[in-house]
Amino acid sequence: MDGCDSHRNGCGRFLAAYFRFCFDNRKWISFGFLLTFFSSFGQTFLLSLYVPRILDEFAISSGFFGGLYALATVASALTLLHVGRIIDRVDLRTYTLWAALVLMVSGLVMAVSVHIAMVFVALFGLRFAGQGLFSHISNTTIARQFDATRGKALSITSLGYSTGEGIFPLAVGMLIAYAGWRNALITTSAAVALVLIPFIWFALNAGHRASAPIGDDAAGPAFSRRALLRDRHFYLLAANVGFLPFLVTGLFFHQFALADFKRWDLDWLSAGFVGFAVGRTVFSLLSGQLIDRFSARKLLPAYLIPVLGGLLLLATMDHPWAGFLYLFLTGISVGMSGPIKSAALVELYGSAHLGGIRSVFTTVMVLSTAASPLLFGLLIDGGWGFPVILPAGMVLTVAVSMAGAPFAASQQITLVSTTR
Repeated sequence: MDGCDSHRNGCGRFLAAYFRFCFDNRKWISFGFLLTFFSSFGQTFLLSLYVPRILDEFAISSGFFGGLYALATVASALTLLHVGRIIDRVDLRTYTLWAALVLMVSGLVMAVSVHIAMVFVALFGLRFAGQGLFSHISNTTIARQFDATRGKALSITSLGYSTGEGIFPLAVGMLIAYAGWRNALITTSAAVALVLIPFIWFALNAGHRASAPIGDDAAGPAFSRRALLRDRHFYLLAANVGFLPFLVTGLFFHQFALADFKRWDLDWLSAGFVGFAVGRTVFSLLSGQLIDRFSARKLLPAYLIPVLGGLLLLATMDHPWAGFLYLFLTGISVGMSGPIKSAALVELYGSAHLGGIRSVFTTVMVLSTAASPLLFGLLIDGGWGFPVILPAGMVLTVAVSMAGAPFAASQQITLVSTTR
């Protein structure tokens, strides 16, 4: 009994510390959380709910829409590469308000679309502002605003992702069923207009930047994408940034084919996403404590170990509970990855040009999510499927973990070129 009481007291102190931290830093925590929360409107898991209605409305095939979606995602990633770095030198409130306006208008454009070209424009805006820019603004600002407690702050604000995954699919699904897909889009756009935009306006002061650089970063050289791309560390970090989104998006996008391959009921596998949400939420919070104690650099080689275990279960077990365990383990890696990677970029590159640097890595992440559904689909259609995807995924997971190992002892990286 004493052990149980001690465990409960420890959990209570842990949660109390997080609540106190949130209250003391409520403006920035709320800002980061709301942006990751509303980024759901541009994420695949939510946009996929509209797909069947769009296919029927415009009489197009799944393959055509898939190509359109991939093209919109790639275009948004390339645009983010240029727009993302502007956060380093402009007013944060204005920058964020424009991003929210793009998200709101894009939802309305899709709601009133009468031609497939309008759907493409809307998809581009939703992917650019929602998936790309909102995440970029939140992570850049929070990583700069906090120093000793950076890991804790990033772990809390990243809970906006899992909160959106828990709330929006059910809410939007009900709206689509009872009010139609166009009215559902109007409702989500109204939420941006009535909740997010007023918050941004009143919470941030005019003239506020994403935050002054920490320490002596301001004295460093001008940011250069060319210098970043010439740095050998970039490609090892890019592998870490892009691989897990690539793998998870491909597996989730083709979960129907996975259930068919394992002879599992699709509803059973879908129910396993509860485990994914639990793993992601709990280990997102725990990762913040680990980052502040050990540093994000030292955790880079370790956060993919749980998803490796999940892939091993999928490859070797056919029991339906293997699906639950795979999703729970995947949730652990996903929950840890966001705070670890965001904090690692600051630790390795400093904060002076974090917006420009993050925009490049965010572009890598977005492009990876566009590539995997297509690649996995080609493998499945070609008869290779999961007997190839799962072993290849395990090999790549080990390789990417090893690619993160050299950063455990790395010092801050200096990009010396000043040419763009």
